[in-house]
Amino acid sequence: MKIKLTALAAATLAAAAVTSAVPAFAETAQPRVEATAVSSVLKSGQTLKAGQYLRSPNARYKLLMQADGNLVVYKGSSSIWSSHTWVKGSVVTMRKDGALAITKGTKTLWNNHSWGHTNAFLSLQNDGNAVVYQGKTPLWSTYQWISTLPSGMTLYPYQKVVSQNGVYQLRQEPSGDLALYRSGKLAWHTRTSGHKGAYTVMQADGNLVVYLKGKALWSTHTWRKPNWLAVQNDGNVVVYTAGMKALWDRYHGKR
Repeated sequence: MKIKLTALAAATLAAAAVTSAVPAFAETAQPRVEATAVSSVLKSGQTLKAGQYLRSPNARYKLLMQADGNLVVYKGSSSIWSSHTWVKGSVVTMRKDGALAITKGTKTLWNNHSWGHTNAFLSLQNDGNAVVYQGKTPLWSTYQWISTLPSGMTLYPYQKVVSQNGVYQLRQEPSGDLALYRSGKLAWHTRTSGHKGAYTVMQADGNLVVYLKGKALWSTHTWRKPNWLAVQNDGNVVVYTAGMKALWDRYHGKR
């Protein structure tokens, strides 16, 4: 199977709706901080501090910067997405370079890797999806990645990477399986079901790993940094180096 290189640029896919099946994340008890709604949009250069949040236009969802440093999307009282950044005193900023970043002082704790897009903004939509846009083009969302999973990023249950043509979806199943679907039909999987709550990490050391509570269940054995994962329009799932060399793909394994 010939490997076709995919573009890193964001596609014009519509942001996926967050369904009620998305599990709640366990959150720590919060110090009392008065919550303040900003709007439904965080513009370029704007920041959310502890207790501030975006509210969807229909008022059903909010994106809250918690006092414990975790950025969380809530539907009512149930959390449906979290940045997993529990560092008190953190803030989230829609940076002018296009990246959404959680920082404390000069230290960056988390970012969504959408830099290189000036005038980008974050919008909390009526479907509960928080999406970074440049104009009308989606660059990133809380529910899905578009064509690539950058180094250091994690897929939690129900999250997915979607090919640019929208035909293929690599989804982290709640059963523990990392599965590729073509138009809703299973095309490939890691055979790690039976491990409820497992998640997948594109590690900074270059290895793609499925974990459960810190224990590795499956990996690509590609220790060469920095790497990134691509879900291509031809249905191949490939781990690439920064120089676009394929190290692993779903048809051949480690190369």
